[in-house]
Order: sequence, then structure tokens, then C-alpha cells
Amino acid sequence: MALAPRDARPERKDTRMVWIMRGLVAIALALGLVIVIVLLIGNIGSGGDSTELTALTVGSRTVTVAGHYKTLSQESVGDGVKIIVEGHEIMVTADQLSVDGNAQVLEPEENVTVTVSKDGGIRVTVDPMN
Repeated sequence: MALAPRDARPERKDTRMVWIMRGLVAIALALGLVIVIVLLIGNIGSGGDSTELTALTVGSRTVTVAGHYKTLSQESVGDGVKIIVEGHEIMVTADQLSVDGNAQVLEPEENVTVTVSKDGGIRVTVDPMN
């Protein structure tokens, strides 16, 4: 009866290394799966319509521009601010609001909110300060 050469027999150390490698591969696969799940959840959550929000302070009042707009520019003038959003000109001073040339007197304790719709139309509301 001939014995196999010593090199041909599996050693216990090699068997342990195989199990360690299998364990490391399993951990790497689990980590990869977790990363893929987190990325998918992040992309699903951002699938809705995005809106923008900009808040400006004019004296003691806050002017908020919110909604779906692509272009917004602001310019400081005299005692207020001039905002052009989606082609509409809004001017807010210490005591007056002007939207596309139509003026309105503001009380000192009123804030202005400009909401831009998806089609580019605007709605301006004047709210009392809290």
C-alpha cells in the first residue's frame, strides 16, 4: 500500500483559509447589497417634482419666493428689493408691493409670499407676521 505524498493531502490550515475566504466574500456581498438598496431608495425618493424656495428680508418683512421656477434674479433698490422671476417683476419696498406694475400698500406687519406654478404663472399673497 503506497501512501500519497505529503503534498497531496489537504491540511487543516488550508481548510480554515477556505472558510475565512468564504466568510469575507459573504460579508462583501452583503455590504454591496446594502449599498445598492440605499442607492435605490435614494433615487426613488427624489423622483417627485422639485420646487425651489428663496427667502429675502426687506426691513422687518420677509419676502418668500417658492414653487417651480427656473429663472430668478434679485436686485437691491433704494429701500427695497426688485425680484424678477419667470419674467414677472415684483418690487417690495418698506411700505409698498408692486407686481408687474400693479401697486399695493403694505402694512408694517405683513410678509409677502410669491408662489410660482409649473406653467410660469405667479400668485402673490400678503400674510400677517406671526
